[in-house]
Amino acid sequence: MKTKAAPLRMKATLMKMTTAALALSFLTLASAVGAAQSSQSPWMVLPPLPVKEKGFPARLAPVVEAEHAFAQYSIDHGMKDASINFAAPDGVLFRRGPVNAIELWRSRNPAPTWLLTWWPSYADVSAAGDMGWTTGPYEVREKPTDEKPADTGHFFTVWRRQADGTFKFVVDLGIQHPAPAAPETALGYPAWLKGSKTTPAAPDADAARRTLADAERSLAEDSASKGMTTALLSRADETLRLYRQNTFPVVGREAVRKTLKDMSEFVKWETLKTDVAASGDLGYTYGTYSVMPKGSERPSEQGNYARVWRRQGKGPWRVVFNVATPWG
Repeated sequence: MKTKAAPLRMKATLMKMTTAALALSFLTLASAVGAAQSSQSPWMVLPPLPVKEKGFPARLAPVVEAEHAFAQYSIDHGMKDASINFAAPDGVLFRRGPVNAIELWRSRNPAPTWLLTWWPSYADVSAAGDMGWTTGPYEVREKPTDEKPADTGHFFTVWRRQADGTFKFVVDLGIQHPAPAAPETALGYPAWLKGSKTTPAAPDADAARRTLADAERSLAEDSASKGMTTALLSRADETLRLYRQNTFPVVGREAVRKTLKDMSEFVKWETLKTDVAASGDLGYTYGTYSVMPKGSERPSEQGNYARVWRRQGKGPWRVVFNVATPWG
């Protein structure tokens, strides 16, 4: 993360609340909203969550609550403490490749003093309820009293349920882009979660991990030989979200197709981690990439990437989220 402009990428650093603490945090937040609105700047009050609304997927609630609690903890206690408390032991942020989030934040002395606020606007979760991911807008202010943010963008977080039942983040990456014309406060989720229930872990989670690794490897091979656009779109789900630095998120496979229609780059992807949910229907990968101009042996750009994959039953893996950020 950069100094002032990169709190986005460092947002990805927090989560270690017990179930009781999570419940307490939301009761406290609900009772404090009125006071916060009168004594705090309006951007220090997060949009409310719809997790208690009728029809909201029960297994998705803990994931979005974790993200919301992470953001509130950062407002109340600062980015450093929040990050150390909410990151999984193997949780990563990205510099020139992935780095351990807890170790990085512990080395940040003095702690950053920016005000970083963010909230989930889209989320998904596995059938087993043990893995989920969230994304949404973020804003950075050099001082809590600043009316306008110094930095804006979208974050991306992957959450994993820990042995004690809490959720902590294992991946945090994001993009910077100009401030949007209107705030994005509603929380969306995939249509397939409506009415669905948590299912037990699949007996072949290891096999699912191998098939996801194969899918990622196949995408990388096609990207290096046929071009990134062809490789990605041939494996894209209808709901694909594409995040690129300095550009607003692109949502939907056809919108992505139009965005990438003039791009012919050959991209080499080096996958550094692959993991799947216990139910074998949701997984993620991350690593580094190099953009290779045709006929050149030297990359024109290098950076970090992360992808979320989904599949129905034992069907093929499809990409539902793709983010790439160049090294700065």
